[in-house]
Amino acid sequence: MIKVMIVDDERNIREGIIHLINWRELGCEVVHSCNNGSAALLYMEGNPVDIVVTDIKMPIMDGIELSEKISQKYGAKIIILTAYSDFGLAKQAIKYNVSDFIVKNEFIEELPISINKTIEKIVKEREMSESGTSEMPGSLNYVSIFQRLITTGEISEKDIEEGKLQENNYVLCACDIGYYDRVTGNQNMSKLLNNILRISLKDCSYSIIPFTDSYLIITVRYKKNSPININTIVDYFNSIIIMIEEFMNIDMKLGLSSEIKDIAQLKKGYEEARQTLAKITTEGTAINVYTSLSLAGAITDFDVDRYTNMLLEMTFDEESQEAEEKLAEGFERLADTGYAFEQCQLYMLVICSSIIHKAVKYHLDVDQDFNEMEREVYEKIQNAKTIYSLILVGNHTIKRVRMLCIGKKNFKNELIKKVDECIRKHYKEELNLQYISNELYLNSSYVSRAYKKLTGHTVTEKIAMYRVGKAKELLAGTNTKIYEIAQAVGFKDAPYFTNVFVKYTGMSPSEFRQEQ
Repeated sequence: MIKVMIVDDERNIREGIIHLINWRELGCEVVHSCNNGSAALLYMEGNPVDIVVTDIKMPIMDGIELSEKISQKYGAKIIILTAYSDFGLAKQAIKYNVSDFIVKNEFIEELPISINKTIEKIVKEREMSESGTSEMPGSLNYVSIFQRLITTGEISEKDIEEGKLQENNYVLCACDIGYYDRVTGNQNMSKLLNNILRISLKDCSYSIIPFTDSYLIITVRYKKNSPININTIVDYFNSIIIMIEEFMNIDMKLGLSSEIKDIAQLKKGYEEARQTLAKITTEGTAINVYTSLSLAGAITDFDVDRYTNMLLEMTFDEESQEAEEKLAEGFERLADTGYAFEQCQLYMLVICSSIIHKAVKYHLDVDQDFNEMEREVYEKIQNAKTIYSLILVGNHTIKRVRMLCIGKKNFKNELIKKVDECIRKHYKEELNLQYISNELYLNSSYVSRAYKKLTGHTVTEKIAMYRVGKAKELLAGTNTKIYEIAQAVGFKDAPYFTNVFVKYTGMSPSEFRQEQ
């Protein structure tokens, strides 16, 4: 017989549970009842108990603390009794291996069902313990099989037959854990998630496949002839998301595959789940479900060079605050395309590297190892599992670079140097403000404002002054005709050259030559 203890500070509830439920028919006996957690622990010190049914709010020691103490010292299963108003509080106990939650007003119907499910777990654990293995006697190591199958696509006929794997349908969930409040405890993530899944995935079997501490794959399986379908699984995971978001202090993102009807297609399901997870662009806990339909307005081409140049202009424009917003907009659009996540990672790497390399060119007098910054960014991009994570990396890079560059004396001096250098190299060509801005990957309005502020001259004036200077050298040192000199220094029209020359020297080109 399974030994049950009832813990509740309301005597009528305790008596009702003891006398209104047919415990013998359930294969159980109520061996003890008490009104607080401290008394329950005192009894358990000298007496075996298999299942503890406990209230949450009690004097001396409440049900949450009792659950924690039992999980630390005893192997008893715990079923929480709670009022609707206490349900949020009850969910906090999930990290203490609680088996189920029952609303007090419904215990006559719900508690026997919960007891039967809990007894099944106890029997299974005892059988596993007696066999000395982590699996049921003669059963497969599902985690190992599924991990091999989703990564290599390989599975033996023997495994399929022994595990009766073709009798099931499957849904895969890619899970990215981005945040965990360790103030609530130092539970292993997969164990914590396992407790939530055990309560939420009713009538389903599942396996947790850990790839890293923060990235897991959950394979959910259920019989083909059961009433469960993909919509049922989505409902289950929506409940899981609510539980996580409200009670567990975890920032978790989930991507669900379609329903996989053939075990040999499990790798396809894994790719669906992984890419579906990757397309999440929102902050906080979120769930995304695979769809094969293209979304309306999805882009089919992405000009990464043009996009990178635009972001470079905005990042190094002292007056612009749009770079982060534009980066997020672009990658949110990418999430609606058929691009593989790896391609999105590559695009982000190109953008971040370009921004960092441009910062290096300014020779900033700052204590920053840009090579180390680039290595850190590369590692974060490589480890990202969602578009949202990529956006965070990109925007963080933009913020860091702007903090290092914008407003710094070296940055401004370098701008003057770069503009002047461009004029020296290209003064013979059709040179103008837009040409120089394009060469520097900067916004033309910003270049114009900044250069005038720092030098007192516009870029157009500086081009003209440099050309006039070169023309003076030719006029003084050669017998070249004036119209030929005009063309040699970048003026296509001799009369216009003369007007500009007069403006900056006070005399015509021929008058200047005569004075030499």
